[in-house]
Amino acid sequence: MQPPDSNRKPRVTSIGLTSDFLHLARPYWGGPERWTAWFLLIAIIVLAVAQVLLAIRLNLWNADLFDALERRSMEGFMRQVVVFVVIVLGTMAVNAVHLHLKRKLQLGWREWLTARLVNEWMQDGRQFRLAMIPGNHSNPDGRIAEDIRIATEAAVDLFHSLIYCILLLVSFIGILWGLSGSLPVHVDGFEFDLPGHMVWLAFLYSGVGSALALFIGRTLVSAADLRQTVEADLRYALGRSRENAEAIAIARGEADERGFLLRLFSPVAESWHNQTSGLRRLILFSSAYSTVATVFPILVSTPRYLLGEISLGGLMQTAQAFQQATSALSWPIDNFPRLAELRASAERVLELHNAVTETEARAAAEQSAQRIIVATSEKPVLFFHDVTLAEPDQRILATGLSLSIQKGERVLLTGDQHAAAILCKAVAGVWPWGSGRIEVPVEPLALLPQRPYMPPGTLRHALLYPETPTQADDATLAETLRHVGLEFLVPQLDAEAELSQILSPGDLQRIGFARLLLHRPSWILIDQATDGMDEQSELALMHILGDMLPEATILAVGHHSGQNGFFTRHLQLQRSEAGMVLLQEDQHHETRTTPPKQRLGLASRIGRLIDLVRAGFGEG
Repeated sequence: MQPPDSNRKPRVTSIGLTSDFLHLARPYWGGPERWTAWFLLIAIIVLAVAQVLLAIRLNLWNADLFDALERRSMEGFMRQVVVFVVIVLGTMAVNAVHLHLKRKLQLGWREWLTARLVNEWMQDGRQFRLAMIPGNHSNPDGRIAEDIRIATEAAVDLFHSLIYCILLLVSFIGILWGLSGSLPVHVDGFEFDLPGHMVWLAFLYSGVGSALALFIGRTLVSAADLRQTVEADLRYALGRSRENAEAIAIARGEADERGFLLRLFSPVAESWHNQTSGLRRLILFSSAYSTVATVFPILVSTPRYLLGEISLGGLMQTAQAFQQATSALSWPIDNFPRLAELRASAERVLELHNAVTETEARAAAEQSAQRIIVATSEKPVLFFHDVTLAEPDQRILATGLSLSIQKGERVLLTGDQHAAAILCKAVAGVWPWGSGRIEVPVEPLALLPQRPYMPPGTLRHALLYPETPTQADDATLAETLRHVGLEFLVPQLDAEAELSQILSPGDLQRIGFARLLLHRPSWILIDQATDGMDEQSELALMHILGDMLPEATILAVGHHSGQNGFFTRHLQLQRSEAGMVLLQEDQHHETRTTPPKQRLGLASRIGRLIDLVRAGFGEG
């Protein structure tokens, strides 16, 4: 996990950020969902017009009501009560429909953008490579789950409020202009009539208020960005602690883990206080601004009322029209925190998108000398042509790797375990750092890592992961589990459980072997995937794999000497005095063809079953 601000780049301009985000999100409006999206957007605009019309009608009702009160007319008063009820019902209906359509549009846009980012991130090993390189793309899970939500919701909310305020401003400026009349102005003996003076006051009042608000709240953007970053770091750390709960408990590392998590909360609290400070200053100003806006037009227009130039209804209508106009003009003040939140989230989404795009572009540069090129070949041979393995920071790890592995061979790779594991990852196409060329056959190839991934769900799903093989009936699954020594799990095929938390490392590795037997790949890479077993169990599984997949080619990274009886070739990665890892082949390798029996004692089976029941595997 990267520190919140360790790799932050200079902030892009607002115009550039808006343009980039719209470029990322624009295809939604021209893709398969465009008709639904545009219908919802147009409907939201139409409803905004209806909201403005209701506001105008309420303004006219305000004048009619106070005029009726001034005349002391009960009939006029009751008529206005009925009109008010109709306005309220209309407002309720329009706002309810608007909310439903707006949230439908927000969800659709978020779903599309989430699918795009997930597809870009979780493809061809990019999620692995991205985690290995530095940059402004930490915590992609938080960016996809939270920042996309904030960005899409805020964008739709702000668009609607901006359209509403523009319509409101255009409508009430006209009303306010008509109500203002002409105001005689005397300046140093020069006299003139100022038409629509309340309109000019509204612009002046809002302009000064907006400028002050922008100055007061200028730190909110950086505060919102920092808070979202450190919140994502905390969520990531909590998830990491949950995933490693067993290891932490075994090591009695709760105190250290608590200290680490609480230290991560310190920047969260600091960012919260920074944001609170900015919001407090802004709310102090906006509270005074909105409160004065309700009284200011009455104070300004009262002399005209006292002189009999306007009625009481006209006075109240003028005051409300002024409030509506200043409210529309105050859109930047009212939405500044939301704009800051949108900007910060949009930037984090763009950082992830740009990082994935750059990673993809680097992976596509197959002619680059700084990348391992993995190409498919029609020949049934695995070729390594002058391959150099490097770390993501370009530090050379191994060099001069040139060899060929024929179909059907069983090759043991020992020595430098780190370099051997990276070599397997390079063959699988997920480790591009280095140089040289690897040619892999077009036949199915599988890499069994040291810790096989256990997807959420049932044991059946874990066995069939990532895709269902041709033969996957219950009898086949049960027989496969028996082959790898997990027959005690046969009754639990459809039980929901966190396998990675319940099963031992050795049993998890056995599930990995079961997957190989079910999917039957022609080329198999085994990256230390038996280190959780004893030598006898390890060799037994290898022989079962060889017996059931006799034509498969196996390249295994291991360290148990007992494996030598199974493999036909033995390669060693030895570190030289200069620090480089070099490839050597043991020419005196001996083979053995008689596999030990894969039998588990009755006591061992019962012990495993008891442990499984205690762990709650069969619950629920």
